[in-house]
Amino acid sequence: MNANVDEKPLRKPSVYDELYPGRFLKAGELNGKKVTLTLKDVDLERLVGDDGKPAVKCIISFAETEKKLVACKTNGLCIKAMFGVELSNWKGKRVTLFPSEWNGEPAIRVWGSPDVPEDKDISIQLPRRRPFKITMHSMRKRAPETAATQPADNNKDTF
Repeated sequence: MNANVDEKPLRKPSVYDELYPGRFLKAGELNGKKVTLTLKDVDLERLVGDDGKPAVKCIISFAETEKKLVACKTNGLCIKAMFGVELSNWKGKRVTLFPSEWNGEPAIRVWGSPDVPEDKDISIQLPRRRPFKITMHSMRKRAPETAATQPADNNKDTF
């Protein structure tokens, strides 16, 4: 008897990142679209990097999906600019993520939030890099473009 008989059928992959599912969000899984998700928790975890060395990373979980985001420092600074330094203030807030690139590789970046009243320009200063500016967009003034506006059950299959 096939062990998969009672399981839900798998969705046909459309991008490479869907071929190797895991517990973390990947840029390709956003399918070129902005996605708004509700912050559920923020934690630290030791992960092994591509160089084989362990490093402590910021891990963000969301209400709409089991997938988590390994948040680079840029994404952390963007969320901090919108919601402040107290991590407890981040919970329940919505962030809009979008697929981008960093050093020629696919990456997930923060676009903004429906929970901020207006666009906000911020300056990002990373070690050994030139400062750069990013705009955190208020999603209030535009129609939602995301799966997060659908019932929560529909979002679970998005990633």
